[in-house]
Amino acid sequence: MVIIKWTNKFSNETGFVASLSTKNECFVNTYDKENAKRYSEKSVAGIMKKLEAYHETDNNDFEFITE
Repeated sequence: MVIIKWTNKFSNETGFVASLSTKNECFVNTYDKENAKRYSEKSVAGIMKKLEAYHETDNNDFEFITE
């Protein structure tokens, strides 16, 4: 399983992705690693495409951490 860590490019604030909101075209964050959503390794490419489409990559860097 994979969790997604985000780092804001401007403030260096970090956290984890708790979920993706298709309705609001954004990710919901959490600062608690335990509350981060676990994704399958196969879904990582699709999730990254959504984050790019939502323009989340404009302000954030994303790191995929395998557990």
